[in-house]
Amino acid sequence: MALSSKALQKKRAKKAAKRKEVRKVGAGQAGLGLATEWLTASKAPVADVLVPTRLFETGLGSIWISRRLPNGSYAISLFLLDTWCLGVKNAMAGIDSEEDYRARLEEFKTSSDEEFVELDAAYVRKLVEAAEAYGRKLGFQPHPDYKLARMLFGDVDASDCPVEFFFGRDGQPFYAAGPGDSPTVQRRILKQLEKSNQDPLGLLAGRLDVD
Repeated sequence: MALSSKALQKKRAKKAAKRKEVRKVGAGQAGLGLATEWLTASKAPVADVLVPTRLFETGLGSIWISRRLPNGSYAISLFLLDTWCLGVKNAMAGIDSEEDYRARLEEFKTSSDEEFVELDAAYVRKLVEAAEAYGRKLGFQPHPDYKLARMLFGDVDASDCPVEFFFGRDGQPFYAAGPGDSPTVQRRILKQLEKSNQDPLGLLAGRLDVD
């Protein structure tokens, strides 16, 4: 039996959390070392770029972009996009050895019900930054690690992508609570949607766990 959109979102959010185990850039590193390492990474050749084929149908999906570093390791940025409401819901940046990278990439592509398509870096940069702008328009800031993760785009030019992206569900913001969204978080999101002059009943459609 096919999963509902809400069930799909929850399942994919759990998968995304597991993939955060990659060594995070900056963990236990000095600020200068971090800046140097990630600056080098942003200039390395692009390796893999993956986008879920049903991202705008389900409203939630993980975006993968990586670059191969001179020493053979890989820098990875992951973005969990909520294309219906929140924009950049989660983000991470990390570095894997080649062996770990190959295993992680295979797991990323096969461990969920998501199907991915390989696209160019310009498409992904435009998509991610458009999602960020959509979330900000509704009053939602991107995940704190977004600032670092987006640095991996380097000099990729988003204007090279001719595709236009449209967010929301049927053109309207629609919040589907994820498994990590506590009642407090849900209430905060609801209040923000109300502040942005959105219809909370139309947005929530009985999908929250708050009274």
